[in-house]
Amino acid sequence: MLFIRKRTSINFLFVLLLLATSLVVSADITFKNFKVVGAAPKYQVLTAIDFKLTGYLENALKSGVVLNARVQFRLQKHREWWFNKETTLSTTHYQLKYHALSRHYLLTRNDTNEHWSFSSLPSVLRKLGELRKYLLPSIKIPKNENDYSIFAVADMSPKTLRLPLRIQSLFSDKYRLSSEGVLWPLP
Repeated sequence: MLFIRKRTSINFLFVLLLLATSLVVSADITFKNFKVVGAAPKYQVLTAIDFKLTGYLENALKSGVVLNARVQFRLQKHREWWFNKETTLSTTHYQLKYHALSRHYLLTRNDTNEHWSFSSLPSVLRKLGELRKYLLPSIKIPKNENDYSIFAVADMSPKTLRLPLRIQSLFSDKYRLSSEGVLWPLP
């Protein structure tokens, strides 16, 4: 009898974990016209990313909370019998702030230290989603191998969350935005 209870509780925890992970994935960030051009070892990504903030994140931004955004590109090797092998190629980090005194949104790209200032939220989100001719690092693909692809994913979250909100953010998508990944097979 004790074995059955333990087994049932383990199954229940497994189902709860699956539900929790499915709640975190949200479609508030979407890739538009995703395309990889070029030839090995140099590839370029052509895409636009559409960021739609939740009401919570928009209010947090206007209240002085800094939002961090990240766009990540990975090289993925498809495997038939096991998990795909992934290597991170490039990660671009952004920081979004609202300056209440000047009523401007400030966007910073952390890797290049570029700064932009915008007077409206839609314009700053449009700039945040621009990735025109984004050059990926050199990719070395072994000869006679053709199961490689570029995988891209984006997310956005507040810079800091207090402890109760950190726990809630695991089960709710209003505190964090995530995109579904997009995949582009390499020739």
